Amino acid sequence: MENDILLSIIIVNYNGRHFLADCLESIATHVSCRHEVILVDNASSDGSCDFMRQRYPRIRLVESPVNTGFTGGNNLGARYAQGRILFLLNNDTKLSSDIGPILSEFDDDTLGVLGCRLFYGDGRQQWSYGYEHTPARLVFSWLGLGGIAAIPNWFRRQQMDPDAYGAPHRNVDWVSGAALLTPKVLWGRLAGLDEGYFMYIEDVDYCRRVRDAGYRVAYSPGAEVIHYEGAGRPWLGGKALKYSMQSYIRYTRKFHSPLAVLLLRVSLVMVMFCRSLVYAVISLFSGSALWEDKRKAYLEASLILCKK
Repeated sequence: MENDILLSIIIVNYNGRHFLADCLESIATHVSCRHEVILVDNASSDGSCDFMRQRYPRIRLVESPVNTGFTGGNNLGARYAQGRILFLLNNDTKLSSDIGPILSEFDDDTLGVLGCRLFYGDGRQQWSYGYEHTPARLVFSWLGLGGIAAIPNWFRRQQMDPDAYGAPHRNVDWVSGAALLTPKVLWGRLAGLDEGYFMYIEDVDYCRRVRDAGYRVAYSPGAEVIHYEGAGRPWLGGKALKYSMQSYIRYTRKFHSPLAVLLLRVSLVMVMFCRSLVYAVISLFSGSALWEDKRKAYLEASLILCKK
């Protein structure tokens, strides 16, 4: 008998128990097509697995004995998927509109990835798609220029014009992996996400490989998702910064020349070190532990870039 599951929703969870109920209830409300939900738990220590077994026993729970990151978790979940379309959905999200209308876009065989419209928890537009991650863009994005309206898109990694998100875009360079749809057949052909990335840029990498394979990456405002990125924290922290730098180097090595990698490393070392110096000065006068934490994190990031 032919499998009639259209959509496999894959959620990777690591100590995100406090997000799960809202995420899963929103799926029950806004996904009416034939679907399945697969939750991959990356060795959480907050009782997430017990919560799932007690509260959502019908949802497929895949328990990883170790934290394999966003990439490993999604690849693991995809092995169990039976749907024609995979829907990668962050655990810290909540669907706020029906996902059904945009699924028909996959009737076009040229479509390889489709992204959704993301909002922060306070209703602000979240940057949901963007531009190719050239070495120059990676460096300039850390100079604080992205928020200046007059700056050309050559300096930006994300689409930062809120008005642009109200319309569909047939061809974009990448969409956010927080809510990303892709055909399972294509996912298998490309071997899923590159597990050399623990987190960050893996969505950009997948979209790049999709485009290189001759398929389109598109954005649709027809499905809206709340993404509680950062969860109100003043900043994501030193680990996130470390993983970002490692991912930048990996991506540039894969898709650009050795000279580009060298220039990226040298440039980012300078930027990270200068940021560390700035935060060192601020921490002397502010007395806040946050600035000292940032000083250490940016200094460590510059050292990581020297070693990579």
